[in-house]
Amino acid sequence: MRISQDPANLIPARHWVWADSAYPMEMWCVVPFKKPHGGHLTHRQNTYNRYLSKVRVRVEHAFATLKGHFQSLQELRLHMSKDNDLHIAAYWITACIILHNMIIHFEERLGKETTQWAIGEAEGWDDEGGDDGGGKQGDRTQGQHFRGYLMERLFEQHGLRM
Repeated sequence: MRISQDPANLIPARHWVWADSAYPMEMWCVVPFKKPHGGHLTHRQNTYNRYLSKVRVRVEHAFATLKGHFQSLQELRLHMSKDNDLHIAAYWITACIILHNMIIHFEERLGKETTQWAIGEAEGWDDEGGDDGGGKQGDRTQGQHFRGYLMERLFEQHGLRM
């Protein structure tokens, strides 16, 4: 099953996937702004895209770290023929993440510096999210509206006034 066919079955409520611009802009899939044909992105949209790029780089680094610590993730080869197979892969990856977090916890107790990733970025999301600078409010999809909300939260948290 492709995630785009039934995202609600694979992605919990109030969660989303950061993706590149090849993916659709949906409530479950947040993508960067694309430059319109013959136009340009606003300063706000470019700033948002830079921050999103930084998030995606951190995620790629997290994947590399997990794969570096857990050889089993290097080539996780499971035949995905039914939903249960996907759950097995998710449990496998979750177990590695739990072990990784335990390692971080023990390193912290030894005084080594670590980074805590923010959880709950969607808290406070409702249908009254911020403006994403992309046309009239009524012309936007729910996904575009959600991206606008995330952009406003990002700017607010970093003290950016644009």
